[in-house]
Amino acid sequence: MDVHLTAWHEQHACTWCESVKEAVTVDFGDGFIRNSPLCWKCLQKAVRVRQRQDTVITTPNDACAH
Repeated sequence: MDVHLTAWHEQHACTWCESVKEAVTVDFGDGFIRNSPLCWKCLQKAVRVRQRQDTVITTPNDACAH
């Protein structure tokens, strides 16, 4: 997973939760989130969600094996 933090904002509306708080501009290399401000809490959430997507994609589904 390739994530770039390109700017820090003392006060900015978070793209995910829409709260105005400290945020960073984030760009996920795979296009999951592009050039968007996220607060620190939502950045952590976005990384976890994206990581789960990788796990689901790479883990074979038991239902398909039959």
